[in-house]
Amino acid sequence: MIAVLDSMMFAAAFAASIWVFAFTLIPALPRIAAILHGESHYGTANAFVVVSDRRVRTRARPVQQVRSAALREAA
Repeated sequence: MIAVLDSMMFAAAFAASIWVFAFTLIPALPRIAAILHGESHYGTANAFVVVSDRRVRTRARPVQQVRSAALREAA
């Protein structure tokens, strides 16, 4: 009985891993094929998208530091 459960768990985990692999690989196949055939330039600047801007921005209002009474008394 344990061997049957072990085999079923392995089959389920294997099927899940194959599904995840196929789910991520199949949409990328045309791009991969284009890169392998030399039809696509994957090193161009247009291929990258800036997700977050690293410029320093000023806040709308300054943040006030709140100190507890115990910290004020200890100082």
